[in-house]
Amino acid sequence: MLLSTLSIVPLFSASVFARAHGILKRQSGQNGQDGPVDAGTAADCTYYDTALNNNYNCAYFENEWGVSHEDFVSYNPAVKEDCSGIKVGNSYCIEVNNGQPRPSSTIASGGNTPTAAPAPSPTQDGLIGSCTKFYFAKKGDNCDKIVANLGGTVSTSEFITWNPAVGDDCSGLWANTYYCIAIPGTPTAVPTTAVSTSKPSTATAPSPTQDGLISTCTNFYKTVKGDYCGKIVDAYGTFTIDQFTQWNPAVGEDCSGLWANTYYCVGVPGTPTVRPTSSAPATTTLAGPSPTQDGIVSTCSRYHKAVSGDTCAKIQTQYGIFSLTQFLNWNPAVGTDCSGLWLGYYYCIGLPSTPTTKPTTTTKAPNPTPTGPSPTQDGIIPTCQRFHLAVSGDTCAKIQTKYATFSLTQFLGWNPAVGSDCSGLWLGYYYCIGVPGTPTVKPTTSTAKPTTTTAAAPTGCTAAAPTPTQPGAICACKKWHQVASGNTCAAIQTRYSISAANFNRWNPQVGADCSSLWLGYNVCVSA
Repeated sequence: MLLSTLSIVPLFSASVFARAHGILKRQSGQNGQDGPVDAGTAADCTYYDTALNNNYNCAYFENEWGVSHEDFVSYNPAVKEDCSGIKVGNSYCIEVNNGQPRPSSTIASGGNTPTAAPAPSPTQDGLIGSCTKFYFAKKGDNCDKIVANLGGTVSTSEFITWNPAVGDDCSGLWANTYYCIAIPGTPTAVPTTAVSTSKPSTATAPSPTQDGLISTCTNFYKTVKGDYCGKIVDAYGTFTIDQFTQWNPAVGEDCSGLWANTYYCVGVPGTPTVRPTSSAPATTTLAGPSPTQDGIVSTCSRYHKAVSGDTCAKIQTQYGIFSLTQFLNWNPAVGTDCSGLWLGYYYCIGLPSTPTTKPTTTTKAPNPTPTGPSPTQDGIIPTCQRFHLAVSGDTCAKIQTKYATFSLTQFLGWNPAVGSDCSGLWLGYYYCIGVPGTPTVKPTTSTAKPTTTTAAAPTGCTAAAPTPTQPGAICACKKWHQVASGNTCAAIQTRYSISAANFNRWNPQVGADCSSLWLGYNVCVSA
């Protein structure tokens, strides 16, 4: 009996036994691939397993499926001999040729490798020679946008490796030029959804969503009024703002395209489902200058040292390669009103995907109406020239008092969505605080009682009047009132016991709605 047992041992090699061990775990007719596959993976692979978290290392795959380390690395050369190349969310080959011995002519990763496609023209120097598929770049493209449109079949780092002339920060990407987007082993379609109930599956997208949403999304979030990209990223803490904009490209790099009551992707295969704890290993960050403030984006690649006179808006304008919203997201410690900008500290002004040169100006005539910052509420006056970002503790009256170059009535008229009681003032939104003709400097205050000086009377009058005088005031005025901060027409009328009809008759250009009551000017209160 012993001899009989020994006689059949040569019929089962270690690799065949390993494959048999794996076949018991698989389901008939499925290949197990539910994540991206690295370039160079065995072309004759017939079954995969996916790395769901950082515990999925070479030892896990080899022990789970009975594959030798030599075979596992030969099937998946991208993992490297030391297993440092495994990526969470990617699928890895654990069986070739349906578990049968390979034909003698088959080579581990090249038996059925597609031949390189003839390169079109024009291309840039250094293009990988084994490219099998190309993309023609258009104006407005960047590396992340191209990769996002490929639906997860290629990573940004792979794209840059295959097209080295674009540079690590993608600043060398040219329009109207061909770039490599596939080599032998690159998936030809978006990775399919999970084939086993033990693996994460792609969720069915709810409605409504925006165009370009990543097809492998597994988790969604419905936005509400007041949301912005940084707020959503902070709420989850399991992905970066760069990942969020890649999964949802329609929002734009500055998040200006984020819509309320719309679903956005907040997770793909491999995204953590729980916010990392403080005991988790620290994320590797790029080395940067010092000092910086807490919370600066970890992937920052360019910095600016704050000098005397700097403001967030001034820094953004100086470089012109990012939006004010991006600057605030990259440097959250400065606060939404930029009050936390510290002299002598370094601030992030660029990620690897940020342009390195300021866009050139064009000869196109400027729009007649300034576009203004974002977000704003509906109905804001279209001729607004100056804005205020609402911060915690703000009220309409507080904003009016802070600038004192307009009346509360004017503020409510320019920003009707806040309501007459200011209950609609939203944190983090921009509000109009100036239109053409609005003073840009707050009037100086004085402890001395304002003196009445004799100056030119209102147009066409012979009687003396104080200065400055509200335009249009009547000539026969006997008593004047200098408008102070916080004054309204109603308050002035009550103080001097005059009717609204008389006040408006004596000061017609103030307007029946009191929208043109000017701070520091004299209005008639008796005639």
